[in-house]
Amino acid sequence: MPEAEVEVPFATAVGRWGPMAITGPGQLRLTSETLTIDAPGGSVRVRYADLDGGGWRTGAISIHAGADSATIEAARGLQDAWVTLVARACPLPELARGHRLLGSRRGGPADAQGRFMAPLVQARRRLEEGADLDARVAALDARALRERIDLALQAIAKEAYPVSLPDRRALEAELEETMTAFFASLEALETTARVFRGAAEPVRFSAWRDWVTAVASVFAEADRGWSGVARLLPGSR
Repeated sequence: MPEAEVEVPFATAVGRWGPMAITGPGQLRLTSETLTIDAPGGSVRVRYADLDGGGWRTGAISIHAGADSATIEAARGLQDAWVTLVARACPLPELARGHRLLGSRRGGPADAQGRFMAPLVQARRRLEEGADLDARVAALDARALRERIDLALQAIAKEAYPVSLPDRRALEAELEETMTAFFASLEALETTARVFRGAAEPVRFSAWRDWVTAVASVFAEADRGWSGVARLLPGSR
């Protein structure tokens, strides 16, 4: 079902989009696929995916795509338009859709799987509850997630070998090695988060999408890593 359209008349707009100079009063329209600015000099229609950045301050929205930019000012309605614009230009995908083993009966012992999944499930919940882009990035801290996964793997090894310390340490080392790609994805996530936090308004949406790609990689690598962990657990070899 197409998403609802949002229309906001504006008092003034200033900018240039391609050959067109944007100036004067007009109307901003947000459909499910595109943003349209209708101004005296003509209309600009741009897909959300083509927007590189945007910004909001009370009574004004700015949008950017490469060398093109426009600032729209209105007495009312722009705050709701901004929320809609961000939601459509910077969507959050379903991160667990690609999981093959995590959460399935084929994913190994339920207790061990639950320990490993808990930090990921909680991180995903915090991310989905974030009120804006900054809150979402802050909600998924790569270092904190690494620490919690490390503790989960240690607990899994302890449950597998509650008495034999040599066997437990050997399993911990194997689990650590198996999760190498996952831990590397967390480092990449931390890098993209840092880039987003320092991104200027004209490239803010692009930096967000790079961060989302890194988040998706973290969840995909978690699933792939778990397939190796499950095979290492006693009773699975």
